[in-house]
Amino acid sequence: MEEATSEASVTAFVEEVLDGTGWQVDRVRQRSSRLDPPDYWTLFEVSISKDEDTRKLRMVARGAFEVHAWQRLQSQLERHGAGRPCEPVDGVGYPRIFPESQHAYWFYPFDPTMPNLPSAADPATMAGVLLGLDEPAAQAFAAAGRIDIERVRYLPEVGAILRYTIDTGAGSIQIYGKVQPGDRGLRTHRVVDGLWESAKKYEGLLYLPRPLGFIDELGLLLEESIPGKPVGGNRLSTEFGLAAYAAAEAVAVIHESGVATGDDGIRIESEISRLDRVTEQFAKVHPRAHFLLNDLIVHMREHVRAAAEEERLPTHGDLKYDQFIHHNGKLTLLDFDYFSMAETSYDLGKFCAYLIPTAPKDWQESLAAEETRLIFLQRYRELRPHATLQRFAIYEALQLALRAMALMWAQTSSWERASETFLVMAFERLKSRLPEMAASELTG
Repeated sequence: MEEATSEASVTAFVEEVLDGTGWQVDRVRQRSSRLDPPDYWTLFEVSISKDEDTRKLRMVARGAFEVHAWQRLQSQLERHGAGRPCEPVDGVGYPRIFPESQHAYWFYPFDPTMPNLPSAADPATMAGVLLGLDEPAAQAFAAAGRIDIERVRYLPEVGAILRYTIDTGAGSIQIYGKVQPGDRGLRTHRVVDGLWESAKKYEGLLYLPRPLGFIDELGLLLEESIPGKPVGGNRLSTEFGLAAYAAAEAVAVIHESGVATGDDGIRIESEISRLDRVTEQFAKVHPRAHFLLNDLIVHMREHVRAAAEEERLPTHGDLKYDQFIHHNGKLTLLDFDYFSMAETSYDLGKFCAYLIPTAPKDWQESLAAEETRLIFLQRYRELRPHATLQRFAIYEALQLALRAMALMWAQTSSWERASETFLVMAFERLKSRLPEMAASELTG
């Protein structure tokens, strides 16, 4: 699998796909990877050119470690386009399957869980949907370049965010659209509607994009445009520090919102089991980390048995600093794709685990991360002093371990040291109490 998802293998595949089209590959760069045992995804940016024309494509390498998981994936891909032409420039980059190595490639906007994504990314289709034009008028509107669709973010099999810029004749307007698998788009629409009402009750604590509507036939959630930029990873920046307050306030409102999710939610036992299923992958590439991870899992399970279950509450599910857009001191929370029910500490543990830099430039960055963590926890407990947090250490350790696993899979520069550091820190967090603070002692 490592060879199948290398930049060299991806480059060779793209060159084969483009052969005879006049397009050539200029660069292949890995943008991100995601490990959700037993499945993995790697997303690549592919820069291509033809004469003076240039494009940047998104290509996905997708696979599974276990045979049954691969069989499920293969069947899904075969139902949704495998065998159809892979034409990422002028058509749709349908998947190519490689059973012997249990992986597949495809190009955005194809996605096996979002079959309507190509339509949501098509200017003529969206001119008809957004403006109510008939097909000839929509085709003409798109051909005139009066609607532009920009891919803002794409997470394979999770969701895609698109920016629609429409020329009204009197100026341009922008709106954002989000496509998600199955009925999750409608579910997210209802969640955001509920949180929007909660935000009104707790003025100044939670900012999120205003929902504009839901296009059922495309599974497309429409939201207002938000000015600003995502909070970056500079731990010494002003906006990074502000994210601690914004995150604490936002999650406190979410926890108090009472917004229903309609699912069983996230369970700590299932999260640890997912991690346990792929520990053997570490044994092959980093034996010491494999030993640390196995030992950590044993201790986490002991802590779960010893600590009473916390209150189960509405949960953002992916609370990290980069989920906030900052503009003139205001931070807006995005992406409710993973919204669910979970114990109180789930969001808190994840936010804190991702404050730690993978490769700190100096001691100041590490210190800033610790200070940001303390501010976040203090502010949250000020707002919810009776929150049940007796499993906080378990959830923070869990997320640090998952970060170590992600590094193992991505194998970027110095990944061995960074993954081992995260596992050692996970042990330390697991054995530590919450920082002493002015708020009342935690209950439960």
